[in-house]
Amino acid sequence: MPRDFFNPEIFVDMANYLNTTRLLITGSNGLIGGILWSHLSKTYEVFGVDISTPENHARKYMADLSHYDQIFDVLRKISPISCIVHLAADGRRNAERKSIWKNNIVATKNIYTAAKKFGVKRIIFASSNQVTYGYEALINRLGWPKNRIMITTRYPVWPVSFYGVSKVFGEAIARFYYETTGLESICLRIGSVSKADDPKEYSRLLSSWFCHKDVAQLFKKSIISNVRFGIYYGVSNNKDRFWDISNTIHDLGYEPECDASLSR
Repeated sequence: MPRDFFNPEIFVDMANYLNTTRLLITGSNGLIGGILWSHLSKTYEVFGVDISTPENHARKYMADLSHYDQIFDVLRKISPISCIVHLAADGRRNAERKSIWKNNIVATKNIYTAAKKFGVKRIIFASSNQVTYGYEALINRLGWPKNRIMITTRYPVWPVSFYGVSKVFGEAIARFYYETTGLESICLRIGSVSKADDPKEYSRLLSSWFCHKDVAQLFKKSIISNVRFGIYYGVSNNKDRFWDISNTIHDLGYEPECDASLSR
């Protein structure tokens, strides 16, 4: 009998839980990668991998994750690793399907395969709000107030781009590995993270803003949580948000500090 997705057997005694001390961040040179590097490095021994040339840093590596041998080689060098924060992806909604296939689908499969091979206990998978963007588009088309309906993780997925489809795949492979091998995953459907961290940049941020300190907090709590598998929306506590974060708060202990409506 499969574990109940909406009420999973997620709690274990913390005394017996993984003592996470060494982490790998994929896509470590990106915006969220940089945010997490600066925060997580205060607590953990953090390693990074990215397809672009890394900084002159002893714990950052360059690899194309769509080539299994390259991520295998990185993990061979830095193991043991307790947790992988998998951010690396082509994040363009209009990216060519070839790039999405290579960088989002094949790369994610390789991360899970290699993680299992090297005994990684947990992956924090950077999913996206784009897996349910169809609901947001419908709300906009009907002209409803943004907070009239809260989109929950119980809703069927509704991607409207191949990028969104690739994130649905990531959530599915995370579930598959958890059920078949016990490799734990927290999938975070990330809202809008902007470099300026300013919700006044454009109108959608009033609903979708995920401020930098909330990003850091949610990923930290996902790493140490005793939830073994779950899918959650990651967004700040914006008055006009349309994603439900009640389970994020309840299961992961998330305490969002930002509200776009208070930053205007």
